[in-house]
Amino acid sequence: MRVLIVDDSPVLRMLLRSVLESEGFEVREAENGEQALRLLAGYQPDIVTMDVHMPGMDGYETTARILEKYALPVVVVTASADPHAAATAMHTLEAGALAVLEKPLGPGAANFEACIDALLRTLRRMAQVKIVRRPRVIKPSPATPKAASLGAGSQKVVAIAASAGGPAALKTLLSGLATQQPWPLLLAQHIALGFLGSFRDWLASVCSLRVSIAEHGQALQPGVLYLPPDGSHLGIDENLRAHLQGSNGELYCPSADHLFRSVAQHLGNLAIGIQLSGMGRDGAEGLAVLRSQGALTIVQEPTSAVIDAMPKAAIQLQAARQVLAPEAIAALLNSMALRDRSHSTGQGGT
Repeated sequence: MRVLIVDDSPVLRMLLRSVLESEGFEVREAENGEQALRLLAGYQPDIVTMDVHMPGMDGYETTARILEKYALPVVVVTASADPHAAATAMHTLEAGALAVLEKPLGPGAANFEACIDALLRTLRRMAQVKIVRRPRVIKPSPATPKAASLGAGSQKVVAIAASAGGPAALKTLLSGLATQQPWPLLLAQHIALGFLGSFRDWLASVCSLRVSIAEHGQALQPGVLYLPPDGSHLGIDENLRAHLQGSNGELYCPSADHLFRSVAQHLGNLAIGIQLSGMGRDGAEGLAVLRSQGALTIVQEPTSAVIDAMPKAAIQLQAARQVLAPEAIAALLNSMALRDRSHSTGQGGT
């Protein structure tokens, strides 16, 4: 497998090269974004590792330009303990990077082996992902699906699942939502340990919702987007309170299937489930259960996803009542929120 390392630190490049070459990888290096783009004009790696803070062009802009010109998976490798670096890493995910990983500090560090293991596993998985070019264009405003297709009842919660490529879809979806959402929103997004706080802050910066790390047993409030703490699955109980459950070694934590099944069990058709970009099949079966209970289930249109595996898996299971691009999902939720507020005030939708 061919890897391009983009990092301004010669020490880090030497460390990563040593580790990767010992595993049989072919490695090339670039010390900044400009050099990376020049190399890519004549070299086709299987995957790119990207630093975020470099002289000249930073990791966000470099990633955006790579994805404009080349169909290459990009994985961010940065320091989770540096708030500025972690914040920039979130923007790089927004640009289309597939994952963010903690930068290994060296063989003497306590978590060195764990960092290297996560790096190798992620590179091998992400190098297999089919990437599409992401031209930076302004999309037209979407048409809102007809009210007849929205389903009946007053929904009580929105459950959202995303993995690799999810932040790009989340930015479009969440930034398009009206300020007053009449329901709490729960999000299961696969994110590396150590970056949850930065991810929460980034989400808060791209939407008008309040974004909160859920606490076990807390009452869920309308207009708030809840994330599970590191190492926990997120669900609800019969009183619409957050229910957190520790991981038992599952492949994905937080689990989209766990979230959707929990919402299906306690709310049935009074819920909305949304499956966004990601690798694998997490969420497909849970969303199918949610649909079988009469809930409105929405899947991201696969051609609009950075990675279409999770949306396609849900569609194959016939778990989707609607298949929409993220901006159309936002328009649909706004329409339903307006209808819900009209009914609650006795206006009958007028």
